Amino acid sequence: MIRQLRILDFALQELWRQKGRNAAVFVVHASLVFVLASVLLMASALRHEAGLVLAASPELIVQRLCAGRHSMIPLSYREPIETIRGVRAVKPRYWGYYYDPPPGTTYTLMASDEESPFAKAFSDAVQEQDDNPWTCVVGAGIAEARMLEPGDLLPVKAADGGLRALRVIGVFTAESQLMTHDLILLRASAWRSVFDIQEAVATDLAVEVANPEEADTVSRKILERLPDVRVISRQAMLRTYDALFQWRSGMVLLVLCGALVAFGILAWGQATAAGADERRHLGVLKALGWSVSDLMTLKWWEGFSPAIAAFLVGALAAHLHVVLGGCALLRPFLQGWSVLFPKFDLQPHGELLRLTTVLLLTVVPYLLVILGPAWRAAITDPEEVLRR
Repeated sequence: MIRQLRILDFALQELWRQKGRNAAVFVVHASLVFVLASVLLMASALRHEAGLVLAASPELIVQRLCAGRHSMIPLSYREPIETIRGVRAVKPRYWGYYYDPPPGTTYTLMASDEESPFAKAFSDAVQEQDDNPWTCVVGAGIAEARMLEPGDLLPVKAADGGLRALRVIGVFTAESQLMTHDLILLRASAWRSVFDIQEAVATDLAVEVANPEEADTVSRKILERLPDVRVISRQAMLRTYDALFQWRSGMVLLVLCGALVAFGILAWGQATAAGADERRHLGVLKALGWSVSDLMTLKWWEGFSPAIAAFLVGALAAHLHVVLGGCALLRPFLQGWSVLFPKFDLQPHGELLRLTTVLLLTVVPYLLVILGPAWRAAITDPEEVLRR
């Protein structure tokens, strides 16, 4: 142990002797770890948040297709679905998208129908509505974009070209902004008037299954009875979000592969830059009684010490960047470029596994690049090295 500590002390002195070159490599190494770890940690946090949100979604969603595209579904489709064994309830959902020209953003308009499972999740806000059919509750993102407060009017252009003035009676709290950031919740009658939708149809049907294990069976029976619909399961939505975030993080990591290769070239250049001087230095140490094992231990500490320090600094910075800073530098590339994307706290899931991956990608190759030239110099006869 004492021998190892002395070799480590000697290695640190060698690193300090070439502090300029080592500092440059340290900064590049820490920056690379920071970016790689930030991407992996944020992707895992977004997948985890998506899973939490979809956990409260209906087991099955039934949508009608017309010419291969989503269309309004008649309420009469409820009856053949309700008669399927294992179906607990079938509830219509009323929602649609509305583009607001002033801020240049798209909102989600949803009706607070008494049967809407989404409206029940925010019943406290809905219960505050008065008898005015044109009242609404808006998300925090809309309130910020349009500078709205309770009591203000929000003009909405209806399908017939006329304007509808919605009176804001509440703003959803920050705790629910992941689901309500770009949402306008209004009465069903007002929702139909804005989109010019008849009472006999809904946007889609939410199907509650008594036993989630039977969801696939219920889905097949729905398709047998209603051939012009598609059934979307909660598990399919989870897989879609997982694939989406993996694809986006994979694209960013693919771009960073060039930086990883450049860093490898930089490390190789550092290991071979000294050339004859480095070989002569190792030859002198070997002539003084250092064994090949001692020389390799010395080069190990010279490579491992700055590498692990750079990794720890980069990993800590990435953790703070994701958890405290919301991954502000990389967030648009992974979540999309929506103007009203909610500002929720990111909590990485499986952080140890992601950081271990970054460690294997950045530290291990660096050590191999450092130890390769050192091994060739260590096994060379010191007399031959000193004569050159």
